[in-house]
Amino acid sequence: MTNGLSNDEVIEKRKKYGTNEIIRTRKNTFFHLFIETLGDPIIKILLIVLAVKVIFLFRHFDIFETIGIAVAILVASLISTISEYGSEKAFVRLQEESSKIKCRVKRNGKVEEINIDEVVMDDIALLSSGDKIPSDGIIVSGSITVDESMMNGETKEQYKEKAINLNNVKDNNLVYRGTVVYDGYALMKVNKIGADTLYGKLASELEEKALPSPLKLRLNKLAKTISKLGYIAAILVSISYLFSNIVIENNFNITKIIDTVTNIPLLFGYLLEALTLSVAVIVVAVPEPCFLYG
Repeated sequence: MTNGLSNDEVIEKRKKYGTNEIIRTRKNTFFHLFIETLGDPIIKILLIVLAVKVIFLFRHFDIFETIGIAVAILVASLISTISEYGSEKAFVRLQEESSKIKCRVKRNGKVEEINIDEVVMDDIALLSSGDKIPSDGIIVSGSITVDESMMNGETKEQYKEKAINLNNVKDNNLVYRGTVVYDGYALMKVNKIGADTLYGKLASELEEKALPSPLKLRLNKLAKTISKLGYIAAILVSISYLFSNIVIENNFNITKIIDTVTNIPLLFGYLLEALTLSVAVIVVAVPEPCFLYG
């Protein structure tokens, strides 16, 4: 084991277990992110407003207001998309830089320096002060202290020592990809690579869905409460508008009220105006999640 793997064993291990590279499963294009942004609840509401304005455009000729809403939707969507796309690109660059990290392994009885992605299962890696651990593994010789703050948030370095029995490994015998050797010298036998490492699993979870923080959960609860009040207010405004135009404007005259209700074009115009008012109230009252959460 101290001589490490041979070239033939490396090829065999790579075929059987794969590489140490962490491959992204989801790659979003700018267009895909832009379409996702249009699915935001507030953007959907603004699209409804735009549709209503387009319908009224040929009646009231309020072209500037219609163009203003369209521009607002486009600008809001583009800003959100650019921000998200920038984050995606930054994450990709970070992964690319991580794959360029070098590590030392024992192969063919000598020490070789290779890229972290070239590590295979059962490789024997050399760890010393300042090294970033290339994969999950078991300490088989020596002892080190490791900074695992990126994994568990603990600021105190963790002591790791040689495993007496590889069939009965303890926590202080295990080291994890991405953590940094603070002090000491040790040999590590790789037992997990790539997406199977703890780092790989965390990266996969973050890629699929970012877990909300306690603050975000509280803000989400507050936003839902405010939203309910906004929807109630929108309904009341619409009802008030319809009551005013159908009942009050007709001086509570039943005959005139019936004539108004049965006049489909007129009633349709009132309903569209009521919808426009309600949507305007919702847009103002309902909090935008991206502003709340950042």
